[in-house]
Amino acid sequence: MVNYKVSDFIEDFLISKEVEEGCAPSTIKAYRYDLEKFINLVGDIDLESPVLRQRIRLFLKKLKDLDYSKKGISRKIASLRSFFKFLTLNEFITKNPMATIKSPKIKLEESLPKFLDVSDIEVIFNKLNDWRLFNSRKSLRYYLTVRLLYSTMARVSELCDIKIRDIDFKNGYIRLKGKGGKERIVPVDQKTLELFKEHLNNRISYSSEDYLLVNTRNQKLNPRVIQADIKLIKEKCGFPDSKIITPHIFRHTGATHLRRSGMDISELQDILGHSSPNTTRIYAKNDITKLKQSYSTMHPLNNNDLKL
Repeated sequence: MVNYKVSDFIEDFLISKEVEEGCAPSTIKAYRYDLEKFINLVGDIDLESPVLRQRIRLFLKKLKDLDYSKKGISRKIASLRSFFKFLTLNEFITKNPMATIKSPKIKLEESLPKFLDVSDIEVIFNKLNDWRLFNSRKSLRYYLTVRLLYSTMARVSELCDIKIRDIDFKNGYIRLKGKGGKERIVPVDQKTLELFKEHLNNRISYSSEDYLLVNTRNQKLNPRVIQADIKLIKEKCGFPDSKIITPHIFRHTGATHLRRSGMDISELQDILGHSSPNTTRIYAKNDITKLKQSYSTMHPLNNNDLKL
């Protein structure tokens, strides 16, 4: 009898996710990373080993010891749960070891998306305009990248895929290609569009099929480059290490600021490209200010409808 190990079925699992379920390349990459992390930390164990469940719990304990957040551990559990479900459904194993493994309970305040204050955004833009601080050929790219992340709330992968033809300067919007190849149109403020029009006018040459954001060799940027750019911007702006500033933070920040300004959840859902309104609703929970304002306006005890 062949003793199959975890690694023997990783490729089959990933192919199933890509071909049968249509998962995006970034999702496939995340699954691969999580499963390889499991093997690196606890070994490539036999699938029918009687201690497989104990190894899974040991893996979660090691993640906790490495200071993984509850959200990070939950993602690893979700990956393992999907992997072992695949093995069970295809009868590669007889019992699913994840059946009794629970995800850590995450308090509401822990699950709310982190975001920057308007004052933080002002600091970043003011610093980016300081040529003495950002005296580099990349300075303009840094500014335009942050401007676009904040204004469109695009995911970093979506940002890298924007081509010049995706911008409608006349009507004021950009076409983004999101998860699963789904396209959506998002509005962009006029000042940002003017900055990009000026930027394109200063390019030596370009075609509508060229990418909007490119490096100094006129090549398409990849997400890792933008992540490194944002890390440098954070350091140059003097923010403390404890301050979370990543490309994705600007997505959360733009969404939270729009919600606080009164944007409807369904409109925000369209801009963010969420398939479910429940995903967008988290920004409503992030906005106690808006909730308090509505309460003060509408509750009978606040508007003297009740004579008490």
